This record gives sequence, structure tokens and C-alpha cells, in this order.
Amino acid sequence: MSKIYNVTEIWIEKSNVANTKIVEKTLDSTQLGTDEVLLKTDSFGFSANNVTYSIFGDKMGYWGFFPANETWGIVPMWGFATVLESNHAEVNVGEKVYGYLPMASHLVITAGKTSSTHFFDLSEKRKSISPVYDNYVRTATDPGYQVEREAWQLNYRPLFMTSFVLDDYVGEALVASEQSVAQVILTSASSKTAYGAAHLLMKHKKERGLNYQVIALTSANNKTFTQDLDCYDQVLSYDEIFKLGQNNTSWVLDFAGNKSLLLNLQKQFADNLGKLVLIGSTDVDAQQDKPEGHLDSEFFFAPSQVKKRSGEWGHAGFAERYAKAWHNFAIHMNDKVSVAEYSGAQAIEALYHTGLKNKLNNVEINVLKF
Repeated sequence: MSKIYNVTEIWIEKSNVANTKIVEKTLDSTQLGTDEVLLKTDSFGFSANNVTYSIFGDKMGYWGFFPANETWGIVPMWGFATVLESNHAEVNVGEKVYGYLPMASHLVITAGKTSSTHFFDLSEKRKSISPVYDNYVRTATDPGYQVEREAWQLNYRPLFMTSFVLDDYVGEALVASEQSVAQVILTSASSKTAYGAAHLLMKHKKERGLNYQVIALTSANNKTFTQDLDCYDQVLSYDEIFKLGQNNTSWVLDFAGNKSLLLNLQKQFADNLGKLVLIGSTDVDAQQDKPEGHLDSEFFFAPSQVKKRSGEWGHAGFAERYAKAWHNFAIHMNDKVSVAEYSGAQAIEALYHTGLKNKLNNVEINVLKF
């Protein structure tokens, strides 16, 4: 029996990400092909991370997941969805999943590589940069899922996954290093991915036999908030970088993407800069600034570390380690943030523009619904 679904999508102009439009269309269930599954977006989170997806849509391949047309794209989100229609024998109508979704009310995928815990989107139109983004986790068998913490998982889980594997990467490298690193410095320290990583770096340094200080760099406006997170040994504003000294061997984990700041840090530490790792670009305004100078840096691509550890630990082993770290972090953060809810395409579009202006409220986690 044919069913007609009303679909709402928010499109972003690729060459001018401040230009958006709401697109309405219909979908007939009889149009679904072999192994195709229709997902309805239940809810998704929104943070500076999604703004990064938009700004670097072309450079990093984020427009390839949910193509609109040559000129317009749809920003990826992390969220929960329910299976409305299924032409795949091992994907059941009514199942709830967690994974990569478009800024849209519905998504059609081609399901495959199914297991009791997950399935993948194998759609030919999907141009993916990593299988990590193509995986839809079945909440019924997910050790990290807690129904009472859905709002937290929407906002923190994709970011905390990066935090989790970044901490693992840094810890492994520091243990193997012949250098004694005194400082691990995180820029944009009030951002969720940064303080998730800081929490883990603080938690694990003793068991790793290391003695570094975890230091936050943030804006003056966010200094008090960042201190109250209790995820850092020390919190400094950007105009206080001189307090970091010059003689301490340091690693810099950059979440801001402000090249001028990084050039200053590189100059300040000189030979004592052990490593500069680029992770994100929360400082939207700084992306327009192109100062001259070469950064001796490396880019951290979280899916690569996920793939490495999944191969070593197994899928279940990785999921169990992540779930343990996540639950501990959620308890730590329990009374430090509140939930803000947004409903409808206009409200979602408006919040996107707020994020583009770098004006999201740090003490709120956002739950968005169509």
C-alpha cells in the first residue's frame, strides 16, 4: 500500500554558507528500491561542530553525504531516527537507530552490512569520507544508549567520540615519546570536543605514568565557564598565552582553527613545541584571516583512529571502552549544562545562523526536531 510522506529539508548554498532555504517535497513509499529504508528523523543535536561541517563542506567532503544539487548542500547532523519503511529483510519497521542524518525530516538509505548492533548505508549517491559516518547503530543493542540521556548523546556522542580517540592517540604517542611533555594545551577550550578530551587527558595521565598539565585556552568571555567545567588544570584567556612560558615542552591541540594564534604559539615555544595537532575550526571569523607563515602541524582525522582501535579491540571491545568513558563523562557533566529544545524548520534554520555567527550558548545543549 502506497504512503505519501511530506519531507522538509534545509539547504545551504555551498559557495555562501550564510545563504539557506527550506525545501518541501513529497516521497511515495512505492518509490523505494531494493534494500532501501526510509528513516524519519526523531531528533538531532547541533553545535559548533556542525558549523565546521558547513564551512569545510567542500574541502573535507561533508557535502557528499546528503547531496542536494550542484549549488546547494545539506549539512550532516548526528541524531536518532526511526525506520518508517523497509525493503531490507534484516531492517525492521519501528527500529530506532543513531547515526549521521541530514538537516532534514527524512532520509532514504540503502541498507547493507547488517548485524545485530548496526547496519550501513551503501547508497551509490552517498559520497562518504569514512565508513564511521555510514554506520547506523541500533539503540536496542547499543551499550552506550540510555533513553534518559538522549539529549546528551545527541550533542556529546559524536563530539565525545572524537574526544575519546584523540585522548587515546595523544596518550599512546606521549607514552612512546622520548620527550617529557609538561603541557598539553587545548585551544577553544570551552568547546565540547575540547573539554571532553581534556576530561579524559586529566583522568588518564596518572595511569599512563605521565605528569603533564592540561591547560585551556579560551576567550575572556568563556573563561569562567571553562573553569567551572573542572576539566583542566589551568584555564587561560588568549591574551594570557605569555603565562605558558617558553621553556616547557608542550603539545597544542587546536580546536579553534585560528592561524594567527597558532603562529604565535609556534613562535613562542619554538623548539619546545612537541606537536601541533589540528582538530577543528570553531573560530568561524578566523577562517577569513589568512596570515602568512607555515604551521608545522598535523591534522587529526578521528575515523582513522576509530578504525585502528576497532581493528585491535574488535567492534564490541571498542564500543564497551567508549561506553565506559562516555558514562563517566556524562556523570561529571551532569549539573554543568542544561537542555534547550528547538522545533520546526524555521527554528532549526535560525539556530544554524546563530552558530554561523559563533553565538551558541555554551551552557546549553541543543535538541532539534522537525
